Amino acid sequence: MDRDPGEGTEGKRAGGRNLLLIRTGITFALLASVVSVQIRSPELLLTGEFQFLYFAVLLSYGWLLLRYAAWGSVDLPTYAVFLQAVADVAFISIIVFATGLFDSVFSFMFVIVILLGSLERYLRGAVGWALLSSAAYTVLLYLQMRGILLPPGFEATHIPFPQFARSAVTHSTAFLLTGVLSGFLGEEIRKGTEKVRDRDDMILKLESFHKHVVDNIPSGLLTIDTQGKVNLVNDTACAILGMTRENTVGKPMEQFLAGIEGWESRRGRDDSRVPRAEIRFLRADGVEVFLGFSTSPMKDAEGRSTGRVVIFQDLTPIRQMEERVRIADRLAGVGELAAGLAHEIRNPLASIAGSSQLLRESVASSGESAPLLYIIGRESQRLNGLITDFLAYTGPSQRNTMLLDVAALLRDVAEAVCAGEARGKGVEVQLAPLKPLMVEGDGEQLKQVIWNLVRNAVQAAPAGGKVMIDGFEQIRHGSRYVVVMVVDTGAGIAPGTVEKIFNPFFTTKEGGTGLGLSISQRIVHQHKGFIEVRQAPGKGCAFSVFLPAASTGKGEAKGDV
Repeated sequence: MDRDPGEGTEGKRAGGRNLLLIRTGITFALLASVVSVQIRSPELLLTGEFQFLYFAVLLSYGWLLLRYAAWGSVDLPTYAVFLQAVADVAFISIIVFATGLFDSVFSFMFVIVILLGSLERYLRGAVGWALLSSAAYTVLLYLQMRGILLPPGFEATHIPFPQFARSAVTHSTAFLLTGVLSGFLGEEIRKGTEKVRDRDDMILKLESFHKHVVDNIPSGLLTIDTQGKVNLVNDTACAILGMTRENTVGKPMEQFLAGIEGWESRRGRDDSRVPRAEIRFLRADGVEVFLGFSTSPMKDAEGRSTGRVVIFQDLTPIRQMEERVRIADRLAGVGELAAGLAHEIRNPLASIAGSSQLLRESVASSGESAPLLYIIGRESQRLNGLITDFLAYTGPSQRNTMLLDVAALLRDVAEAVCAGEARGKGVEVQLAPLKPLMVEGDGEQLKQVIWNLVRNAVQAAPAGGKVMIDGFEQIRHGSRYVVVMVVDTGAGIAPGTVEKIFNPFFTTKEGGTGLGLSISQRIVHQHKGFIEVRQAPGKGCAFSVFLPAASTGKGEAKGDV
């Protein structure tokens, strides 16, 4: 894996800040040691004034401030490194000059700046600082021997050439050896630091990779310790459960995901893997989902149990699909039955209706037989209507498929119902503002679906109640749908009957055929859609029809629910 450039820059900045602090501390320590020697033994050192020390302080701290202002705590460019070396050597040279030069006991301070050079540029820095220190010390000593340079407060003394040569060679050799040794040591430190940094970067990348993998798998995942408390949960698990990490991590699993513990106790909690099982789960927002889960033990490198891993998925869409398949199979069987009945009954029924009509029109028919003939004709018409519903239920799919606006259908149905049944019952029909909602389908069939749902809502609402009609686009399971929602303020659907309302011939209304919702569902299925019902006793119910949106639809899509 490649190193993130931001992480490397941050590491270099931290190292640069540490180096600046080290330089500041060493500079202060060197100056403090010089002043301490002067205070304790004024007859040995600094018999002159302190102006050179002031200049040394100004040079050292002034350069550090300039360096920080110009380059901050990052690595210096090459020319700035050279200026740093000159400033370091000049600082020590001033102290050595001010304390007697040849007789100074502070010539060892060149070793300290050589060590600082090894921190700046490792081997090359240490050797460079050593060469510059050797040159500076030798030149200063040579100028003192020739009488050109005289330390302040010291009398002129003659330094024989052998002494000059011995001191210069000794110091230069010590400086160069220090530079080489500290340089090699600096290189080892650099390599070790880079290895540690690379290892830290690798650990961070592995942690980030692990987190991304865990958070992006499509299944919910959580781990629990031996006490049953959750110590890790991914984003998918939080989305399925409708909770946040703050509400799950550190808490017992049974507080928010009950039902799994029972399976573990039956299957063997510590040493076995619980195969896939299913439970019903009621989320905090009141939505019931079906969870398929499996658990397995979690062990450390030594094989000791450290908890369990729980993996689960939301099976609600699969359950809904299975239910639709069962309904489709059931509807197919009923459709075949309806077609057979239509064949067997409609032809003789037409003969009966025609015969009764002829008898009523016959002059010979007596007054007593007329009501009976009327009953025969009326019931024949009712039975013919029932058979017509059968044929509509089992009839061919979309006959006139075209691009149409569902919003226009909603306006037409709402206007017709308001002027008819709703007005007579005193029910207010409210139509929400609608944008164009384009689908591909049979306009007459879809209008029949909307008509059935709105009429049922009006019939379910009490006098003075309301029926709300709305239409919008929504993303569901990754696909875009046009949604038609019809909500009433009636008594709702009794518990236990929601699963039956789409069954053929099931009705709770007196005189109803029980085919309206069945026909509506069949038409919606033929249009590759589906119907959902949400109800609460005493608060009415809401029917939502989902139809695949056409590619040219311009409705505003709402989020997935």
